[in-house]
Amino acid sequence: MDEILKKAMRSALYMMSLFTVVWAFVPDGRAVAAGIVLGCGASLFNGLLLRRRIDYIGRITVEQGPRKMSLGLAGRLATVLLVVMIANKFPQHLNVAATLSAAFYVQIMVFLIGIVTYSKRSSGKG
Repeated sequence: MDEILKKAMRSALYMMSLFTVVWAFVPDGRAVAAGIVLGCGASLFNGLLLRRRIDYIGRITVEQGPRKMSLGLAGRLATVLLVVMIANKFPQHLNVAATLSAAFYVQIMVFLIGIVTYSKRSSGKG
């Protein structure tokens, strides 16, 4: 799982780099490019939060210790809400739709990379 998340995060960094270049050289697409960069940044942060949560759950499962309650999903949703509110506050600089769609980039890429990885591993039988 860790290698899949690393690949997804690396692709998000490449996408952010690409849209930073688009922002610099395409004046008409600056709001969309900036929204995608902001959304991908939030998606990277959420990916790190999710990775930390998965490591914590694995550690607790092995140790059989008392579980600590936390705001796992609520924290990730608050991150998305924050970047959408920022984009909504500055519509001349950030596109809200681009920000919202890019805020789920890492999670979608984890899903797609996981499908590709596990379909290569299966022999096609069964």
